[in-house]
Order: sequence, then structure tokens, then C-alpha cells
Amino acid sequence: MDDSLLELATHTYDTLVVTGSGSPLAHLRKQAAIHQAHTTVTRHYLDLETADEAAYVATDYAIHEYPATIGALLSDENWKGYPDPSFAGAPGSAVAHLGEGVFVHHTSIFAAENDNPNLVLQHTLTLIAPCSCGTGYRTWPVTSEDNLLDAVAEATAEPLSLYKHHCPHLCGPVR
Repeated sequence: MDDSLLELATHTYDTLVVTGSGSPLAHLRKQAAIHQAHTTVTRHYLDLETADEAAYVATDYAIHEYPATIGALLSDENWKGYPDPSFAGAPGSAVAHLGEGVFVHHTSIFAAENDNPNLVLQHTLTLIAPCSCGTGYRTWPVTSEDNLLDAVAEATAEPLSLYKHHCPHLCGPVR
């Protein structure tokens, strides 16, 4: 975010003085520019807060649901949070790098659960690892600590190829 945008956001468009030399359209353009600066700065800081919350939620979930594995190994600093792109109020997602190109991805959303009318925070954990073909990534849904360890074993069982070859796995870019 550049300084000119931040400086413009310090103004309020409702207190601009209408000068006799400026046209009404010029005045409205200035008000619109100030309004856009306010919106941009607000969204930027809201995204930062949401990303921090996503990292916190991922850390908390890992500590409580995976205490013997990633909960014991990863702290707040290991998680990089990302804001929820749908702006639905969910904490967003977070990613932690485990080493050797392997990541764990956490997402949480508010959803109705069974007959409960109240929204509940639901978590999804995914292991992401480079495919042995060297051209893409593979993903494994994680549902328990045993499942996580099985996924890590499978993800790291084959050495990475230095040569591109026909891949027997369903792999592709991480989206």
C-alpha cells in the first residue's frame, strides 16, 4: 500500500470544501477517490486481521486435534494465514510448511451441523506434497493423527524424479 493512498484515506469526503472554481463533477471525483481510499485501506487491514485469525485457528485446531504430531511440532509462527475470499466471516485458511516441499493446509468454515440450527466451525486439514513425477502436487485429506502419518508415509515414499515422465498419480498444480 503506497503512501499517497494512505494520505488520501486520512481525508473525509463529507467535509471537503466546495470551491467556486471547481466543477461539481471534479468535487465528486475527489469525494469518490477519498471513498475508494477508505475502502481499500479498510479492506487491507481487515484482510490482515482475518489472516492472523486463520493462523491462530489452525494452531489451536492442531494443538487440540493433533497433539502428538503437528500440534506438538507447529507453533503460531509456522502457520501463514490467508483471509476468506468469500468474505463470509469465516477465519479463512492457513498453511504450514513441513519441509521438502510438503505442506499442511487448514481451512475452517461456519456450517450447519445435523439438526442444529446454530452454525458450527468445521475444520478441514489437507496434506500437500510434490508428486514424484516432478510436475505437480498431490493432496491427501487428513482426518486423524494416524491418517496424517499414513499420508506423510505415502507422500514421501517415492523419491522425486529429476526427469519428467508419465505420471501414474492424479497430480496437478495447487489451487
